[in-house]
Amino acid sequence: MSVPVARFDTMERIDLEHDPAEGRIVFPGNPWPAGHAIEEFAWTGRIDENGNLWFDLHLRSAEYVAEGEPESAEGADDWASPRVWRDCGSCTLSSTYWGEDDGTGFLAATPGNPFRLKARAPQRLTADPLPLVEFDQLEYLAFNIYLLGHDSVADQEVIFTRRPDGAHDIEWHGRIALTYADDTEFRHRFRARITAPLEYIRYPASLSPEEAQDHLQAVLDAPELFETGLVDGQPAWVPRR
Repeated sequence: MSVPVARFDTMERIDLEHDPAEGRIVFPGNPWPAGHAIEEFAWTGRIDENGNLWFDLHLRSAEYVAEGEPESAEGADDWASPRVWRDCGSCTLSSTYWGEDDGTGFLAATPGNPFRLKARAPQRLTADPLPLVEFDQLEYLAFNIYLLGHDSVADQEVIFTRRPDGAHDIEWHGRIALTYADDTEFRHRFRARITAPLEYIRYPASLSPEEAQDHLQAVLDAPELFETGLVDGQPAWVPRR
């Protein structure tokens, strides 16, 4: 099984080629150079049985043709064909949409090595670096994607930069293989930018409140920003009101 790699060091902000506008996702080389609006986005966390903190991201784009449909070039491949994109509707890129067991998300922190939610410096996490060691890893990637069918996404990096209001600017990019068409080469890319808060952090129901507090303090630099609550009937740390 593929194990996402966490990077806990701070870093300078990176200027990215084909950098999308805020609130958009870009697929360089597709028929829409300016990308597509992001209609749904969620940044959530969960603490596993071993006390590790994982971040889940869920993104859904607007319909590909929401801002118009370019003319098709004769002989264009699927990636460059507006018709193919139109027929597929929109993109869902998520570690939660198809069920938690289908995607691990990003490993954000381990006990004693916390994610610095209050830090001003950008912080980077990575998952599924290329090349994949084994072909079977395609079945166990950190995220799933519906793009031009049920495709595959790897070599991901997400950068969180805290804003004065407590939310974070999020830059997220990775590589895509059109596995719906039996193409296992990660020859395409995506880049997304959005601003969002950390909505909640779930933890195992088997933990007592005291144990849950200890787990949170071990993986987050700002436990005081959260209080116990419920999310869909499951115990979670939610933003303190």
